[in-house]
Formats: sequence, structure tokens, C-alpha cells
Amino acid sequence: MKEITIRLKDHTYHQLKELTELENLINRHRDKNRDDNYQIEDFVVGCIIDKMEQMNHFKPINPMIDHSRQLVIKNRFKEIAKQKHIYIKDIADQLDMKPPNISKIVNNVSQPRLELFIKIWLVLGCPPLHQCLYLEED
Repeated sequence: MKEITIRLKDHTYHQLKELTELENLINRHRDKNRDDNYQIEDFVVGCIIDKMEQMNHFKPINPMIDHSRQLVIKNRFKEIAKQKHIYIKDIADQLDMKPPNISKIVNNVSQPRLELFIKIWLVLGCPPLHQCLYLEED
């Protein structure tokens, strides 16, 4: 295992400290028998790993890498909406659109413009982008 040293602004350090303390408090509240006590370093390492996973998710469509397969980007809006108990009609109402138009998008029949993608993403509560999209062979 390698070790690195980083420098943080005081404000950033204090934010990390607060988040780590909050996570420990939430964990102890959920389970009184928990004795783990995360350190700031654990939180930073977790953030780095999460960011790397997000970046690797889209590696297959990176234009700088030669790919032999043709992949199509699809959305998981339908699954995300279902998990959050949000109906197509709710999304359509929020966006002042007709439900059939939203249905085509969440069922990957058609792809939305970026502006509409972002609006739907906002209605769904801004889930992590790598959870919203997946790659499928053409």
C-alpha cells in the first residue's frame, strides 16, 4: 500500500471533519452496538474510490480510447423513478409535458436533449450520473 500526503484549505478540512463526525453519529444512531469510528482519512479514501468508479463507468465510450465495439448510452430513469415512487405522470406534470413523451424517454425509445435530460434528472433528485446511465451494445 502506498501513502500520500495532501494539503487542504482550512475550510475544506473542517467540512471533511464535520461530514466524518456526522457519518459516525448516524451510524451509531442506527446501531447502538457499532464501535467503528471513521477517520477523515477513511472519508477521503472513500471519496477517491467513488470518483474513480464514476470515471471508469464511462471508460468504454471514451473517445481517446480505440474501441472495437459500438456502444449506445441508455438511461435508468425508469428504475430510479420506480425506487423513489415517482410516476411518469408526476415527471410530466413537473415538466409541463405529456406523459407519453416522458414514457418514450424513460423506456429508452427516444433520447432526450441534454436540457430535458437534466430536467428529468433534477425531478428524480439528482442521482449520481453513473447510476442514471448504462452502456449497451448496438
